[in-house]
Amino acid sequence: GRRRDAGGGGDRPLDDGNSSTSSSARFLALGGEERKGDGMDESSVPLADQLRTIVVRAFYSKNPPEAMRLLYAPDAALVKALTIEHWRFLQAFPRWCGGIVSKSPVQEVWEYEIDNLHDELIHDEAVGGGHYASVRQACRESGWSDETIDRGRAHPKMQRAIDDWYAIVRDRPWVEAMAAVHGTEMLADQRLKKHPDFAMDSIVSDRSFIEKGAFGPATRRWLSTTAADTAHAGRAADLVAKYAAADSTPEAVLQTFRRSMDDMKLYFEAIADRRREILEGGP
Repeated sequence: GRRRDAGGGGDRPLDDGNSSTSSSARFLALGGEERKGDGMDESSVPLADQLRTIVVRAFYSKNPPEAMRLLYAPDAALVKALTIEHWRFLQAFPRWCGGIVSKSPVQEVWEYEIDNLHDELIHDEAVGGGHYASVRQACRESGWSDETIDRGRAHPKMQRAIDDWYAIVRDRPWVEAMAAVHGTEMLADQRLKKHPDFAMDSIVSDRSFIEKGAFGPATRRWLSTTAADTAHAGRAADLVAKYAAADSTPEAVLQTFRRSMDDMKLYFEAIADRRREILEGGP
């Protein structure tokens, strides 16, 4: 059977296989007010939780990127920008996964990547179809023609991010590339809500987020597929932690992961800029 976290984007945190108490304690060691200043070495915190901390502080803290804030009060222009720019990102994602497979000698990594792409491209049991078909429908719903969907260009900032993800997969060890590529899915990981620095009222895979008024039915269907990212991101983080020391170093993994999160900031800047262009009457 295919591994799947139970539920479909609920508002409650999901268990990652450890007790919520131990998970919260690890996160508190990184960000909790009661633990600050106690001299604790962050390197003693599991690598997967260090990665999640980077994501929370970059995107779910009190000062998130502009487009991230806009997602919590979306308008039609934001939805139109989001759908097409995310589609551009998705056009590269399978190729990055293929690059990881081509470089890694580890069978369980191959299995993970193919399993992930099966959900994305073919069929996710939780939503009754592939994620890509849902995004394409959301693009159409928000006003994009098939010609633009198929042949349009990414915003320059999105293209910069995409080019850098290609460079990471090409140039860095496979375990660093895996952290970088699947770190992009970690933004929908329900575990993030356990972190004490999490400051938003929901996460992008929550029903309360998905049901916001500006999202039409096709867009809501697409956003509901992000429920799979708790499993996707969790499995990837566990594999990265397992092989980091053998095929790179934990320090190098963290450095490349931060680089990838800088690319995610460009992703959000591209969406915010595209929204402004749409509001000004641009394509």
